[in-house]
Amino acid sequence: MKGGPTTPDGTARRATVRLYLLLTGLDFFGDMCLTVTSVLLLGERGLSSSTIIWLIASVWLLEALLEVPTGVFADAIGRRASVVVGFAVRAVGYGMLFFSADPAVAVAVAGTIVAAVGTPFASGSLDAWAVDRLQREDPSASLDALFARGRMAENAGIVTGTVAGAAAGQFLGLAVPQLLAGSACLAGAVCTTVLLRGRTPVADGAGAGADPAGVRRELAAASLEALRGCRRALGTDRVLTGLLLCAAALCLFRGLPGVQWTVHFDVLTGGSLIALAAARCTGDLLQIPLLEVVARKVRHDPGARARIIVLAAVAAGLFLGGSALASSGWVGVPLYIGFVMAGGLCMPGLKAALNERVPARSRATMLSAGGLFNSLATGLGLYVMGGLGIGLADVTGVWTTAAAGTTLFAALAAWFCVRSLRTPPARVAVDSHVVGEAAEEDGARVP
Repeated sequence: MKGGPTTPDGTARRATVRLYLLLTGLDFFGDMCLTVTSVLLLGERGLSSSTIIWLIASVWLLEALLEVPTGVFADAIGRRASVVVGFAVRAVGYGMLFFSADPAVAVAVAGTIVAAVGTPFASGSLDAWAVDRLQREDPSASLDALFARGRMAENAGIVTGTVAGAAAGQFLGLAVPQLLAGSACLAGAVCTTVLLRGRTPVADGAGAGADPAGVRRELAAASLEALRGCRRALGTDRVLTGLLLCAAALCLFRGLPGVQWTVHFDVLTGGSLIALAAARCTGDLLQIPLLEVVARKVRHDPGARARIIVLAAVAAGLFLGGSALASSGWVGVPLYIGFVMAGGLCMPGLKAALNERVPARSRATMLSAGGLFNSLATGLGLYVMGGLGIGLADVTGVWTTAAAGTTLFAALAAWFCVRSLRTPPARVAVDSHVVGEAAEEDGARVP
């Protein structure tokens, strides 16, 4: 089915949402297959704890450097192409890790870096495709509901990927989850290629016999337009800038514990990968029904968006702080589960508020810019950890800082969400035309 006018029964809207959820689930399944075993595998390959910290920090900084260029790629070439590249490159990187073997440390390091190169291509592009399509097919559709259900798909991928990766690592070896991750990314690339049919202005002129110089000029013009759109939006909309920075900060403070939790809980759980998987994904599983409640609440009361962000962040901060100070796994693990469960409830409303203000023409670039701040800050934070000699198991200082930062920036995010409802962007009339063009460029077909 090609993109077209909204049908009476909402078929086009439902098809868009289903595709978005499918690809989101595959994306997170692939990445989360490694969440229990990746650090342990690098250690098995011969890397020390400090070297792993430096490597992960470098990966975050590499992703930060690539965020905006890959966002521009998605806006200039097409969101579909960006998603395909992201899946395919990660599949190659995970395959290199699977086939690396002691003492081939260089192959393991190279595979980690290659997988990191693929990650930014999916950052923002899939969300941008879904929002543009949905706003064209049903302008009244709730973005809060879209992102709440997208978070459910993320959680489903997190739970199934974590459990599958942990079981494979426990019984088949630490390298096998890399094979699962690579297979999931390969499946994602195939699904994106088959299900998201579309064209872009550049592709229309780049067929057989096209002038390469003309194609390059079109690419350069499209890239510059995406960057100019971001600059104009950030220069004229302070609420958008605030929402973008708050989203990046929340991703940072919610992501820092993810660097350390594997080693920390490996001690508390006695080295069982299955117990580690349960500690990691139970919070996401419990979060799924709460996300449905959040989506329904915000649909009937848009003002509830800010209250949910604040309450969820305060709860997440208290849980994480308690987990950092707990000396027993029987206390620390349930508190960490509570942190994961509560922390994820902050993001759907914030992403919805952000996408309501982002200009459609530069949407992928703008969303990728949020990932840039997150990746840059996380990478620098890890370099600080390495420089200060803070080990992967030394969680007290890092986790209490992350708890305080989560609470603070959630409060700021809630304030900007209230401001966003009171001061809608002035670009809506212009963007409605652009959204139509973007949807035509990245049309979808469902079997």
